[in-house]
Amino acid sequence: MPGDDSFSSVEEYVAKLGGTRHIKKVLIANNGIGAVKFIRSVRKWAYQSFLGNERAITFVVMATPEDLRANAEYIRMADEVVEVAGGPNNNNYANVNLIVDIAERYCVDGTSATRY
Repeated sequence: MPGDDSFSSVEEYVAKLGGTRHIKKVLIANNGIGAVKFIRSVRKWAYQSFLGNERAITFVVMATPEDLRANAEYIRMADEVVEVAGGPNNNNYANVNLIVDIAERYCVDGTSATRY
């Protein structure tokens, strides 16, 4: 149930706290349970903060062919999916150039990544 401190939008929330930059679209440069926990946590917070709108923040996720074949939960939870090369992490989730390229192409406001 939305709380007493609910806002109608991310922009209203940021302005009320004196901020100037809002984050509405996040790139998840990670897979597995870390990505799932991050998406769940942000969606719960958004639901409580934005009048029940758990999708006030949207998620773009990176997914390898292996993750796609496994029908990974974080992929099902995402708003957008970007297929990336499989194999070692330096081909995908730890490839800074690739992450920056995807962030720019998908016009994300922020990135969530885990260092390996």
